Amino acid sequence: MIRVVLCLAFSLLLSACAAAPDSNHVEIAPDKFVTLPAPSEFESTVSVNQLITAKWSDSTQVLPVHLEITESDVVLVGFSSWGTRLLTLNYDGQALETDNLTGLGAVLPDGKQVLMNLMLTLWPATSWQPHLSPIGWQLVDDATSRTLLDENGETVAKIQYDGPKVAGGVPADIQFEQVRQHYQIQIQTLE
Repeated sequence: MIRVVLCLAFSLLLSACAAAPDSNHVEIAPDKFVTLPAPSEFESTVSVNQLITAKWSDSTQVLPVHLEITESDVVLVGFSSWGTRLLTLNYDGQALETDNLTGLGAVLPDGKQVLMNLMLTLWPATSWQPHLSPIGWQLVDDATSRTLLDENGETVAKIQYDGPKVAGGVPADIQFEQVRQHYQIQIQTLE
């Protein structure tokens, strides 16, 4: 009985730690940190369903998500293919709160990295410049793509926008390639 109580208490403690707020500083490369832009810098509001497909090495994972962006918050909720909520990310401009389904914390990607990639993809390049310039990095946009460059002008990530824009100006299809870490993310906006 004591073992059961201790296991339950330990599980509750781990769940509470997973939901504890974290700051808005994110490691963009080894030993290089940036501060995330505020939700308000998106300059619009959005409520969309998306299908995220992540590919790396010989593995592919698909995650249906719901994304909401308001003046004060960014909320991303990820679901299993059968509709169970797997993770929730809530960013208020100061702190990131992550809530993972118990037992999945080690399997799911780091919430800060997910949010940073999402924001690199969707937020205006002008809102990123004050956060990237202290480390000498920049985002370069053209009509249908965006490139993240490091302090040496080398490509870190390439983002391609396809299809019409939908609610809040979110592109229908987005291809995100992280060149250095060798993974790709496809984001398909469903509505």
